[in-house]
Amino acid sequence: MSYQVLARKWRPNDFSEVVGQEHVVQALSNSLDNQMVHQAFVLSGTRGVGKTTIARILAKSLNCEEGLDSKPCGKCPTCLSIADGSFMDFQEIDAASSRGVDDTKQLLETVMHMPSSSRYKVYLLDEVHMLSTQSFNMLLKTLEEPPEHVIFILATTLPEKIPATVLSRCLQFNLKNLTNKQLIDRLSYILKKEDIEFDMNAIEQIARAGRGSLRDSLTITDQAIAFCEGKLSDEAVANMLGTLPSDNVLKLINNIAQRDPKSLLNNLNEINQLSIDYFRLMDLILENLQLLSFAKVSEDILDEIDLNKAEALKLMELLSEEDLQMLYQIGLIAKRDMELAPSLSGGFDMALLRMVSFIPNEMEEVKKKVESLELENKTDTFSKISKTENSDLKEEKEEINQDIEVKNFQKIDISSTDWKRVFDQLKLDPGTKQLASHCSFIKSDETVIYLSMPSEKLSVFSGKHRKQLQDALSSHYNTQCNLFLEEGEYSEESPNQIKEEEKRKELKQAQREIEQDPNVQSLVEAFGAKVVESSIEPRTEK
Repeated sequence: MSYQVLARKWRPNDFSEVVGQEHVVQALSNSLDNQMVHQAFVLSGTRGVGKTTIARILAKSLNCEEGLDSKPCGKCPTCLSIADGSFMDFQEIDAASSRGVDDTKQLLETVMHMPSSSRYKVYLLDEVHMLSTQSFNMLLKTLEEPPEHVIFILATTLPEKIPATVLSRCLQFNLKNLTNKQLIDRLSYILKKEDIEFDMNAIEQIARAGRGSLRDSLTITDQAIAFCEGKLSDEAVANMLGTLPSDNVLKLINNIAQRDPKSLLNNLNEINQLSIDYFRLMDLILENLQLLSFAKVSEDILDEIDLNKAEALKLMELLSEEDLQMLYQIGLIAKRDMELAPSLSGGFDMALLRMVSFIPNEMEEVKKKVESLELENKTDTFSKISKTENSDLKEEKEEINQDIEVKNFQKIDISSTDWKRVFDQLKLDPGTKQLASHCSFIKSDETVIYLSMPSEKLSVFSGKHRKQLQDALSSHYNTQCNLFLEEGEYSEESPNQIKEEEKRKELKQAQREIEQDPNVQSLVEAFGAKVVESSIEPRTEK
């Protein structure tokens, strides 16, 4: 008997076996059970998420000899012939190769014929977005008012290329990419049924390589079974995919988090001896950084994602949210530019060394300050102090250590009402001060201040301006301060708007005083004089 690939062997036979598309399954099941079947459907989604499978199950449900409902028997001649592709009243048409007007005309001529042996004639047009504009126009009238015995199912990976006039005549279902957890659970179930041994880390690698597609994941699993001779191990699957085992990827990130370029370089030299897909390896590093960023928001996510929890918690202590965002951005830019390097391995190595070089090391600076103070105190007092004095000095050093820690990491206390006063006290150059005056205060969280700016100001508020504002705030509060800027509207609470409002009030007051001045009033009455308001300026007190 010939071997049947896993993707075909484990294709779902009814809606209960479909993975990850509950929103589609529920809607279709309810409409079938209530005998409320629409005349046309659009199933959209990326490759391998179940568009054709759901279309076949829908065809079975519509024509099962046991009755029309959401649970086809799968045993009658109709269900069996639909499954093996030989059912006369279920036509699968590849729109990519039958996209012309003549092909569509030929199809529509068959629509009017009654089904040969079933309730409905079902037409599945795969990759329907490939049809020409004229072909879509020919379909419009039939899609809107098809014969009662005809059902159309349009499957596509690019629904935005389908004309709106066609979409408006169909029920639309967008199939989602499967999550890594859904893929891992399904692959584990299938491999257990197939009686194949596997490491969970190997399955996690296959699920990540599948990128949301169950069919792609099963195809990679077929390849892994052949490559690993029956047992799927973490290291063997990594070699097959041209990546590293999951623990080794975390080891690279740990070298970066530890600010340890020497260990990182040693690991990179070992990697260079292997046959590695550097683009895929950079993807794995970026995916892990993304998961760590999510875990920073909520550690509960660690129970759901495919990361070693102990290693992840260790990395989360070493890396702040800002560090993770910066490392992710460096990795993204490096992936784009790796092909410009003399070699892919060199581009990858330099990207990771760049991560180590640019990651902040504030705790190291504090440590150096403490050591410097300790050395200075020891030098000044070494010849004078006794054992008792040594004890006192130890306590003094601990106090210095604590003072420095408090000084550099104390919580920032600021509110929206304080922002204008604080801003006026900052030492900024004129250009930065003018741009920053449009910032409005949102909130503060520990050492992070959240500000918003109008989009046209934010676009020119460069890294130099941002750094100067952040340094000025750090100096003002005598602690390390971090800024988070986001796009917002012009706010009445920004220093610029407050200042403008004060100018308007001063101008109105000056106008009022001029109008009420007795000398001015007498001139107006005697000579018909008129006050030119644009010439009035508030008096500046010196």
